[in-house]
Amino acid sequence: MLDRLLKYVYRLVRYRAYWVIGVFLVLVVLVLSYIFPFPIRSSLLDLLPQNDPLIEEYKRRKETVNSTQSLTVVLSLKGDGKGKEAANREKLLKLAGVIEPLLSDIPEIGSVNYRAEGSIPEGYEFLYSLDDRTLGELRRLKGELEGSLGGFSSDGVTFDPENPYGDLKQKFQKLESGDGVSEEELRELLNQLEKRNDTVLKRLSSVDRLRDWEDRLSSLRKEFREVREERQETIGGQYFSSDGSTLLLKASPRNAEAHNVQFSRRLTNAARRAVQEAKTSQVFQNGNYRIELTGSFVTNAERNSALKEDMLWTTVISSVAVMIAFFFALGSLFYSTLVALPLIVAVLFALGWAKFSVGGFNLLTTFLPALVLGLSIDYGIHLLFRFSEERLGDHSVSEAIKITIMKKGKGIFIAALTTAAVFTTLTFSRSQGLVEMGIITSLGIMISFFVYLFLLPSLIIAFQRWKRRKRAVELFDYRETLGFVVDKSLKHGKKLLVISLIISILALVAALRLDFQFTSNNVSTEVESVRVQERIRNDFGSSEVSIGPSFVFFPDSIEELEALESGLGKIDIVKSIRSLRGYLPEDFRKLEDTVGNSNQLKRLNGSLGQITEVLENRESEVERLESLVGDLSTAQLSSTMSSRSKTTVRLNEAIDQLLEIRKKLLGVNRPATLKTVRNLQSHLGFLSEGFSSLEGILDKGKGKELVKALPEKVRSTLTTDKGEYVVFAGVEKSIYESDNLNNFVDQASELSEDYFGLPLIQYKLEGHIRHDFIISTTLAVLMISIVLYRGISSIRLSLLAVIPLILGYLWMLAGMKLMGMNFNFINIIISPLLIGIGVDDGLHLIYRWREEEGKEGLRGSILNAFSRTGLAVVTTSITTIVVFGSLFLARTPGLRILGGTALLGIGFAMVLSLTVLPAALYLAFSRGEK
Repeated sequence: MLDRLLKYVYRLVRYRAYWVIGVFLVLVVLVLSYIFPFPIRSSLLDLLPQNDPLIEEYKRRKETVNSTQSLTVVLSLKGDGKGKEAANREKLLKLAGVIEPLLSDIPEIGSVNYRAEGSIPEGYEFLYSLDDRTLGELRRLKGELEGSLGGFSSDGVTFDPENPYGDLKQKFQKLESGDGVSEEELRELLNQLEKRNDTVLKRLSSVDRLRDWEDRLSSLRKEFREVREERQETIGGQYFSSDGSTLLLKASPRNAEAHNVQFSRRLTNAARRAVQEAKTSQVFQNGNYRIELTGSFVTNAERNSALKEDMLWTTVISSVAVMIAFFFALGSLFYSTLVALPLIVAVLFALGWAKFSVGGFNLLTTFLPALVLGLSIDYGIHLLFRFSEERLGDHSVSEAIKITIMKKGKGIFIAALTTAAVFTTLTFSRSQGLVEMGIITSLGIMISFFVYLFLLPSLIIAFQRWKRRKRAVELFDYRETLGFVVDKSLKHGKKLLVISLIISILALVAALRLDFQFTSNNVSTEVESVRVQERIRNDFGSSEVSIGPSFVFFPDSIEELEALESGLGKIDIVKSIRSLRGYLPEDFRKLEDTVGNSNQLKRLNGSLGQITEVLENRESEVERLESLVGDLSTAQLSSTMSSRSKTTVRLNEAIDQLLEIRKKLLGVNRPATLKTVRNLQSHLGFLSEGFSSLEGILDKGKGKELVKALPEKVRSTLTTDKGEYVVFAGVEKSIYESDNLNNFVDQASELSEDYFGLPLIQYKLEGHIRHDFIISTTLAVLMISIVLYRGISSIRLSLLAVIPLILGYLWMLAGMKLMGMNFNFINIIISPLLIGIGVDDGLHLIYRWREEEGKEGLRGSILNAFSRTGLAVVTTSITTIVVFGSLFLARTPGLRILGGTALLGIGFAMVLSLTVLPAALYLAFSRGEK
């Protein structure tokens, strides 16, 4: 069936060459109009399976995760700004005033500010005045109040504070009126009088300490104000660096999606236009400013653009390099150009298929144009070399084309099918990135094969007819050089195989020590906004600017939140923790120990009111005391006349107390004392109102009411609609290095089951790709075995064909270990890639040997086959190496590592195909020949 298909292809290109070229031209125009603009997705999310639980978790938590995402405009002053903090701030605020309205006019931006989240909500000022220091002062105040209240208490004695002796005066007046009282009643009156005198004297003595209390409470209130101002600065302060030389403007987009490339690009471009307009302002022209952009949106847009540039430049550079390699390999500029035309068509068709099938490229597939260049050119080289060989054998153009299609067409079809089968195994992967690579590459390879099979012969025939050329265009002949290499391999075959085996065993030992290093740094393109991020993190030194990798946790209660923060604080890689606790007192339970002061404060405030009343009416109080003294003097006289000496003594003592009270009352500095009392009442009123507000907060449920004390923007960020709390844990950039991410996930899982972080995507992706690596490699080996056996129909020849592949793969792994390279997100696909390319070399050589078998003996047939087809193998390998070498110019580290890995694998496979394979083939069949 394959022979009939190839025969039909020959007739079509032989008699309808112009029609074939015309059809391809039409298809090229259609594809060009379809593929632009070509989408590239630069998010790690696109590499995960679409039904992955982590993707679903991101969708569920997207609003919370993206709430801290912003476009950050970095305003800074060039030069040395040390010692000029105030001047620096003033200059930068002027420039911020220019750029802020420009950013606000961008439709995608909801708000722009260079302050933090807002101001302290009304009614919660006292709460924001509390920290460990002020809470400690309040606890000490509580103890001192309990000791001091004795001086203002009545110790069980009840009387009217404004007229403490009014009721007793009436009773003593009975003595003066002659009504008289019994001895027992008189003693009772004197007991009450003494107790009231003691109470009043204590209060008057305590007045001397009011000034100390005023100073103490005034100092405490000042501390409250300082703490509150610090909190306000944190909440609403400007985003200045410590030296004032850098100011951040945070632009918060509407409906932000940091992983939507189109949104990120649109937002970034608009911000850049705003920056350019700001640079034309008089303020900017008169200063020495620098304006930069960073943030997740800018980074996403820049990385996407960088990936596109990498794809374009690697494709262009590899195309030029391939043309140069063609010229030196073929010795003909005409044929170099001729074989490149189908290559361009194949790449365009591959791009069209990529956009149609999976919607464009992702992080793993951006290098596929270069890959298609490297793989597709092989088919053109093999066809061209066979055509040239037949023309040099005095065959006409049509005869040479027929032999080339019928003989070489079968070989390259099996090779293309083998390579496509290898990449088809990627469609069984878990990772969406690898699945898309399998879909694009598997059919892309077959498309390239058919493009060369139809278009290259058509171009050759059309050109020959147009120029009416009869003479063959000769190519460089390297057969003698290749024949020398193959001949030496055959002579020293056993030694060569033993040496190769020893090297392979050593390579296996090194390969077993190779690591899988799945860091996002390997797939993240190095862009300017990332470097700006690093500088900002160094200048600001915290996560307050929401820059850098972080994880988000969702505890359900204050108790869980406290336990989570305590656990996160013990993890070395966690550099900052942000939650509502950062805006509220450090320990909520300390509030309960303190609010008990509110009742005491009310009682104390009431006593101070009595002192105020007495001092303001001091003259009246003195008159009352003097009148009572008069009454007691009369009673004393009556008692003396009645010879009641004990009663007379007690009356005398009461008169002395009243006179002392009168003296103390008159000795009080009324203006100063009233001022002190009013200040005390103000301080105590502030504390009383504050404690009352705390009692209301704590009575309504621990923590839930505290959430209302947060500024609106903070509340929307640090809580969810379901009543969950949100904790942001900023981690060091080294989270992506070595096993740091794995260790952090293990530790975090012990603290909470409900958390999310973009680095977690990498952790999950690592597991998928490890699994996919094993599955795809196993399936690739199985698929190749089936295709090779069906194509060659010989188990022994199939095994021989994969020798360069197996040994080259082991040597590549050892080379990676020696060069300090590890597998990452991108170069892990080198397994199916090398399997697909490496097996082609052996397959073409085996196919050609079967054509030559029996003509000049075993040795001669091997020499002829390998020296002739070996030239095509070397050329295809070199062009593929050149293509992957262009990846060294990419800005994505993973692509550069992929280039180095591919060079090792393809280079070793090429050398082994021309040395070990002929030796193994000779030894395998030499006994049968004898």
